[in-house]
Amino acid sequence: MTLKNFQLVFMIFAFQFATANSELELTPSSIFEDAPLTPSTYEGLEGWGIAEVSLKITKKFSVDLAQHVRQKYDLALLDKYFTQVGFNYELFKDFKVAVKGRFISDNDTQGNVQGIDSKFRYQTDISYKHDVGIVDLTYRLSYQNSNELGISDIPNQFARLRTGVNYKIKTIKTVVKVEGELFNQFQKDNQDNGNNLYRLTMKLSRKIKKNNEIGVFYRIQKDIDRIEPVDRKIIGLKYSHKFDLTK
Repeated sequence: MTLKNFQLVFMIFAFQFATANSELELTPSSIFEDAPLTPSTYEGLEGWGIAEVSLKITKKFSVDLAQHVRQKYDLALLDKYFTQVGFNYELFKDFKVAVKGRFISDNDTQGNVQGIDSKFRYQTDISYKHDVGIVDLTYRLSYQNSNELGISDIPNQFARLRTGVNYKIKTIKTVVKVEGELFNQFQKDNQDNGNNLYRLTMKLSRKIKKNNEIGVFYRIQKDIDRIEPVDRKIIGLKYSHKFDLTK
């Protein structure tokens, strides 16, 4: 990929961010349908914090353990916290499969019955990264299934597709990432089925010392044609430490 092509890709992602971050909602449905869509609501800035430990057991197999905390309503109220365990295997160079389990404590602040709800979510991933000159292109296809523990209910199921561009600034040992992700919900007994959510994310990550890495990100999340659409703006901080048993 030439420098001009990289600049073009970056400009496209920048335009998507500017459009998603504006108050104007332009979709094919809003342009061609006679009836207006349900207007989206914005409930304030959210904050996500992540601390992760990764253990590389063999050259191809690794295990991750992470603790997540999320705040909502301009960071004033706890949204949820959860522990995630992931198992990753590299089938061949830069082509990986993963299985993840997430034990969630969700702070329900709506309705007549409020409080902490216990949920479980599992996810399977197929991911690939390849070098195209000065940048890396990344792809991830996921299946996600979540449900509230102790309740017989139709699970929330999604197929997710994420693509991204990574650029390494060698002089300051920092990686810049721009990602877009589309969510497709299915087997849900309401009108939310189909492509109903997308995310645009910009990340900066930097290695500190030997096996430590710190990252920050800004994310825009928008619902598409949902019954009660919500727009989200998220800032995040992630710290990770890696143990390598192969050395």
